[in-house]
Amino acid sequence: MRALRNASASRTTLASLGALYVLVVVLTVVLINRILVDPLDFDFGFAWVLVALGILFPLGLLVAVGISVARLVRDRHQNRPGSGFKTRLTGFFALVVFLAAVPQGIVSVSFLSAGLDILFRTDTARAIRDGLGITLDYYENEVHDLRVFAADGSLTEILNRNLDEVLSEPTDAGSGAAPASAPASALWNEVNRRIPTAAAIQVFDAAGAELLFRGARVFARSAAPPLGVPGDEPAVTRSAIAGEAVLQLVTPVGIGAGSPEPGGDGAATAAATAVVTARLPAGLEETARRLTDAQELFARFSGVRSTVLTVLAAVYGVFTAPILLLSIMAGFFLSDRIMRPIESLEDATRRVADGDYTVRILTRPGDDLGVLVVSFNRMVTELDRARRRMAQAEKVQAWQEIAQRLAHEVKNPLTPIKLAAERLQRRYVAGAPDFGDVLSRTVDTIVREVDALTALLNEFRSFSRMPEPSVAAVDLSELFRDIAAVYRDNPEVTVSTEGVPEGTTVEADRGQLRQVFTNLMTNSVEAAAGRVYVAISAHVIQRGRETICRIRVEDDGPGIPEELRDSLFEPYVTSKNRGTGLGLAIVERIVFDHDGRISFESAPGSGTTFVVDLPVEQPR
Repeated sequence: MRALRNASASRTTLASLGALYVLVVVLTVVLINRILVDPLDFDFGFAWVLVALGILFPLGLLVAVGISVARLVRDRHQNRPGSGFKTRLTGFFALVVFLAAVPQGIVSVSFLSAGLDILFRTDTARAIRDGLGITLDYYENEVHDLRVFAADGSLTEILNRNLDEVLSEPTDAGSGAAPASAPASALWNEVNRRIPTAAAIQVFDAAGAELLFRGARVFARSAAPPLGVPGDEPAVTRSAIAGEAVLQLVTPVGIGAGSPEPGGDGAATAAATAVVTARLPAGLEETARRLTDAQELFARFSGVRSTVLTVLAAVYGVFTAPILLLSIMAGFFLSDRIMRPIESLEDATRRVADGDYTVRILTRPGDDLGVLVVSFNRMVTELDRARRRMAQAEKVQAWQEIAQRLAHEVKNPLTPIKLAAERLQRRYVAGAPDFGDVLSRTVDTIVREVDALTALLNEFRSFSRMPEPSVAAVDLSELFRDIAAVYRDNPEVTVSTEGVPEGTTVEADRGQLRQVFTNLMTNSVEAAAGRVYVAISAHVIQRGRETICRIRVEDDGPGIPEELRDSLFEPYVTSKNRGTGLGLAIVERIVFDHDGRISFESAPGSGTTFVVDLPVEQPR
């Protein structure tokens, strides 16, 4: 269940990181597009929303990264497995993103700045301004030419000179085109000479009837303009006809009213209205509008250009920070995912080293380290089986050795007992006169050997029935002073406890510790067989994650023989003529029962040093 929960949490974390990454990218693209499309009409309300997201989002990520970093620092301080790997992997992710983001940002902003420099350079602004001036000048010149054409009397003169002859000729009603006669051509040529862009000319009488039309019929007015008085200011209007932009000059004119009808004298002057239509170049107005907008944009952008670049650089920086933080979070996530089975393996290995062969590791399907986990579980199973077989074999061997040793040790006192009993029987049968003395010596021998046999059996029983330690705080300085007091009256033995600081304590069984160090000092005294100096010291040190007290018992005796060093702590190993060899075996067992370690250093003729490491606090 725990593995399933971890897998579900990993998938959720990965999906969250992916969603956050997509959100950052979308926000960045939207904001930059909004700025670049119309930097002058940008919606600052929308900008503040993005800025708030751009601040709050990195802050949230920064808090998450801070928590993860604090956990990583704690793990490194505690020397937890995988903390160094997590640090390196996360740092690698952050470095890669930083090295990719910073040059990219510099290149992007520089490229954008260079592009803006090219687009909005002074020559471009001057070209737009000159083009707009040319366009407006052309338009004003056209309007001016039309006004002058009407104001200087040229139009009235042309009409009075040719109108009567033109009106007397038939007109193509279908096309409205001017006849090919000399008067019509002369009138139209005169108009085109003065107004090259002229497309049509119309003349309306006082009643609004069309008197004359020359040019393209599509530009003809359907209704007569209001009749003015000759000499009034001419009007020039712009309009769109048949999809083309045109200028129309409307001006009152006085023309000769000679009628083509019989009886007309043609001497009077009548008021009329002339309409001259002139084409403008295709797209002139649209070009003028675009040029006007461009000039306005240039004028407005020149004041905020540096601000836009600064905002774009800030936007890139603000939205690059979440990417960097997301990469750090991804580093933590991937390192956790990689290290989780390794940590499980490390914990399981430590438990196996402590003697727990029931531990097994569960793995998820498709896990990259699944094969390693399966191999570990198989190895632990085989180790457990081998341990059981070895323990059984060792148990049988131990009992066999105990039986042999016990038989040997029991046989030694039985032989003199048997010989003494046989000698006593022979003297009794022979009626020896000194039977009383023989009886007394024989009984002494038998009692002495029986006492030795009893002592032997007591030592065997003590070794086999060692009680569990009764743990309490033990003051080592006081303990060693009590042990040294035993040898105070022995001039051959000098014991120094100055190396044990006052107040040095461990949690242990006081009686068993006394037995350990009394045994060690007894061995030093008996091995010396003469004057000996024994120094005891104790120091609290840190070994890995464990605080221990290291106790040293040093003597200047003859040292331990080379042939006994490999088996010194095994039962029945001794260099004495009499003894069971159980003393150091009992010492080792007591130390191990206290979760400690014992070792020794020895050189022939240079003495022996026993080193006992005991935990300051026993595990509860």
